[in-house]
Amino acid sequence: MRQSQSKSLKSLFGTFVAHGNPRARSGVGQSPLRPASKLDTTLNAIGTTLLLAKDVGELASQVPYVKAVAAVLSQIIKIRDEIQANKERCDEIIDLVQLKSTTILQSLDTLYRANGADGFEDLKSDLEAYTELSSFLQAVVRDELEPFKTQSRWISYVNRGKNASDLQKLERQLDEFRDRFSAKRLVAISVDTRNAFTLLSKPIISQALPPPPKLFIGRESVVESVVQAILSSPEPRIVILGLGGNGKTTLATTVLHDARITSAYPTKYFVSSELSLTAELLEIRIANALSIPQNERETDLVSRIVDNIRRSANPVLLYIDNLETVWEVESEQPKIDQLLELLSGASSKLAVLVTMRGTQGPKTSFSWHSTVLLGLDPPNSIAMYEKLSGRPADASARELLLKLSGSPLAIKLFALMVTEGDSPSHLLSSWNESGAKVLEIGGQHRLSSLEQSIRLSVFSPRIDDTARLVLGLISLIPDGLSVSQPWFGLFESALPDVTLLQSTLRALRRAALLDKTGEPSRWQMLPPIRQFCFQLVDSTFPAVVSLVESRYDPDTWRALLPEMANVRGLLIYGSNMLPLPPFIGKAMADYVYGSCQRDIDESAILSTFLSLPIPDNQRAYMYHSLGIVHSRWSRLDSAEASFASALALCIKVEDRLGEAKTRLTIGDLHVRRYRLEAAETSFIGAQEAFLEVQDRLGEARTHKSIGYLHMRRYRPEAAELSFTQALKLYSEVQDRVGEAKTHLSLAHLHIRQDRPEAAAAASACALELFREVQYRMGEAETRLFIGDLLLRQDRLDAAELSFIRALDLYREFQHRLGEAHTQLSIGGLHVGRNQLEAAQSSFTCALELYGEIQDRTGEAKAQLLLGDLQLRQDQFDAAARSFSCALRLWSEISSPLGEANIHLSIGNLYVRQGQLDAADTSLNCALKLYCKIQDRMGEAVACKSIGGLHLRRDRLEPADASFTRALELYREMRNQWGIAYCIFFKGRICLLRQDLNEALLGFAQALIIWEDITNNWWIAETHRALGELYLQLDQLDEAERSLHLALNIYTSCLESDKEEALANRFIGEVYLRRGQFDDCERVFRRALDLDIATDNQAGQAQSYKALGRMFMKKGELV
Repeated sequence: MRQSQSKSLKSLFGTFVAHGNPRARSGVGQSPLRPASKLDTTLNAIGTTLLLAKDVGELASQVPYVKAVAAVLSQIIKIRDEIQANKERCDEIIDLVQLKSTTILQSLDTLYRANGADGFEDLKSDLEAYTELSSFLQAVVRDELEPFKTQSRWISYVNRGKNASDLQKLERQLDEFRDRFSAKRLVAISVDTRNAFTLLSKPIISQALPPPPKLFIGRESVVESVVQAILSSPEPRIVILGLGGNGKTTLATTVLHDARITSAYPTKYFVSSELSLTAELLEIRIANALSIPQNERETDLVSRIVDNIRRSANPVLLYIDNLETVWEVESEQPKIDQLLELLSGASSKLAVLVTMRGTQGPKTSFSWHSTVLLGLDPPNSIAMYEKLSGRPADASARELLLKLSGSPLAIKLFALMVTEGDSPSHLLSSWNESGAKVLEIGGQHRLSSLEQSIRLSVFSPRIDDTARLVLGLISLIPDGLSVSQPWFGLFESALPDVTLLQSTLRALRRAALLDKTGEPSRWQMLPPIRQFCFQLVDSTFPAVVSLVESRYDPDTWRALLPEMANVRGLLIYGSNMLPLPPFIGKAMADYVYGSCQRDIDESAILSTFLSLPIPDNQRAYMYHSLGIVHSRWSRLDSAEASFASALALCIKVEDRLGEAKTRLTIGDLHVRRYRLEAAETSFIGAQEAFLEVQDRLGEARTHKSIGYLHMRRYRPEAAELSFTQALKLYSEVQDRVGEAKTHLSLAHLHIRQDRPEAAAAASACALELFREVQYRMGEAETRLFIGDLLLRQDRLDAAELSFIRALDLYREFQHRLGEAHTQLSIGGLHVGRNQLEAAQSSFTCALELYGEIQDRTGEAKAQLLLGDLQLRQDQFDAAARSFSCALRLWSEISSPLGEANIHLSIGNLYVRQGQLDAADTSLNCALKLYCKIQDRMGEAVACKSIGGLHLRRDRLEPADASFTRALELYREMRNQWGIAYCIFFKGRICLLRQDLNEALLGFAQALIIWEDITNNWWIAETHRALGELYLQLDQLDEAERSLHLALNIYTSCLESDKEEALANRFIGEVYLRRGQFDDCERVFRRALDLDIATDNQAGQAQSYKALGRMFMKKGELV
């Protein structure tokens, strides 16, 4: 009969722990974004338990305490209807009773298995008193419910302390009962009842040492460390710490059976602290292990234990397992520490080995050698799984093993379930849905259920409600809690008592539930613990609502960029809260915009949020952010549709400020799509709205956008005026970032005007401001611009340093778009140094980065530059493929400017291949596109390229007309480089016409401009052209001087072997005319060597021809 009762009680107890605890269930079968309602789970559990209580029938009449617990639950059922009326508030009360009932029932089960039904008469009065608490519970619940039936949730929350005294009384009575039961009744039964004492000792305490583990993997070095610590210390005091299920007992047992330990300590005792509720019980278990006779235990049991150890002839090793079970009970902790002090002083031949959950050992006057046990690394996790399961780890198994964080218990349960027929893929899917509860092999013991193992740590006495709240909140943020501001401050301010956070985090670390890792440091939990703690979150708690709907200003967002995954986790959780947090729509829009700055496209999640019942003013804000994201990824039609929706909603709700911001972004989109008149109309509308609402910052942004419109129209004076107005407004509102960005815009304008000094000054102002406000992304962008400016000035070493600094900053923030842009510029630097392989490597790296973040605009630019580089290397087929790919990408994103640029490069390819008709078609196609979108710069470039084509075909008149048109455009835009280029080639045309004076004038004018803007390449080219001209004029001294100037630049500044060879051939012509045959042969051979080195076959032919003419002339003279 006793066996039947024990089995039935054990079944009841197991089911209660599994289902009756409201923290033990998660929302399986519900939306993966929302845990199941905690109260729904509780009500289901109560129903289950009530049925069990009904089923026990006879058992309840024979085992009074089961009847008592069932009575408590039955009373809860009676108020089920009232609970349904207000789930949120009653959750707390239900938890209070059920969590404490779990502790009591667990202890009752332990006693029953030890003692049977006899000897428990004294328990009846205690349990009857406990049952009476249920009536008080019912009254409290009803009193609490009345205000909630007529008040809103938030008013009720404010008034929640109205009946606080009743709740405190209830909790105090429950605690008093538990303390009286555990601290007095249990000891009384153990000491006063000989039969109970004997039974208690047999099933729980074993004098035999646990056998060595059958499987031990990956901890060999730790075992060696502990063994050496025991052997090398005169009085070893060893504590093995770590999270539950991490293999502390296995490690200690392995150490216990080490041959060296057995030799040094012939006498070894094992004591399990599991289910020991008091220090007195632990003393009894130690006495049992030491086989102290019953007649010596009547008084001062600790002294008997100490004497027994002292009398041992051999060195003694005392191993106490799971000491935290009793040490974590606050009232028992000093007693346990005192017991350890007494044991330590018993004998110099005593070694003490202790295992404890957490990272904090006993608080004794002597020090402990502590070993904190971490999880197995991935290779050893896989090895352990394969040994236990008898099969290789497939992809699903490996993925789940990573989620288990190296927990030996979890790996063991996983492997055993696989051997029983569960597939790794099914278990992985179940884990992703339900977490730690998936891994169990029957029963609710900590060694048979991962969830129960974690529960013991989370609900241990040292973890209070505040700590569990913090655990729940941290479980919502996948990357853990950063100690950096402002994130830590935002998290801290969400808590009801901010002073508790630091101490709570330390307590959780001591319990091994959190750890501080990384740089900057983060408080993180292992995935299994996070899965479990996610169930602790009460979505109605103000701290959760506060975190979910947090909104951040631009400066805060820049600091929060590393926390984007955490913000995302909170928002997804918030999207499934009922009711929705009031400002979650704007919070999600801010997050999506912030993600966009990190090159993460979150348009899909924002589109999903738009299906939620969110107010129109927030929906407008969300559509606006969605349009920005679409625009960033060149989905211009989608962007335009999103902005149109945002504008309509702003007008509907009469949000003039929102309307102004939306009109501004629509104007920016029109500029990008070359709808310049439509852009101007949008900017005017935005400016009027900003003026109406007196938003000076909005006015500044509009002036800045208008400046870009003027730049697109090549109205530099108007653009500069708009940027200056923007600067003034930004300064008034003290927006340093806005000022810095506008200075950078001015720098870009000055570059277009070929005013490098002004560009350098403006960029220096931008850099200073960005550094002042510590805006690192702005600093990176500015350093990239400065590098490009230095590259244009042929200051290659300085440019390289600037590019490297920009690259470091972008990588620091994992900003792959900025990194890709910088790689393109570094590729241009390599081209300038004629390091073509390095240039190709940089362009390819940029192309890969653009591909990773799906930036098709960047991909097209990289393909264009790769094609130009391949064209330079005469790799015509590769260049054609690159240009074709770029053209496809530009067409996909509807970029007429990109298409025009590609047609221009394809035209240049055809020119190099000698396909001049095809080249003419491509170049004129480019010209038409540039004219269509009113791109004056592109039109000028196309005209000069067409002029070059005509020149190649000896069509001097059309060539002159094309260069003249290009010159007009460049002068209109005040582009000095373009002006000099066109004047130079018009001089070439004059040279071909034998109009040498005009040619000389043109070359001289071009040279002045090249020197003014410090363009070494074209300075050298113009000196070489002047050398040719002087040769035709037979002014040999002038020719030699000009050609040597060109040669010096080619060799010292440009390292251009091809051009150096050409200059040497012209210098050889000077020597040839003078009859300086030795000098002539020397420079011709130098030219030939350079042509051979660069594999320039055309150059080699010219050099051989020049040498032949020299030898012929030399022979004639001889």
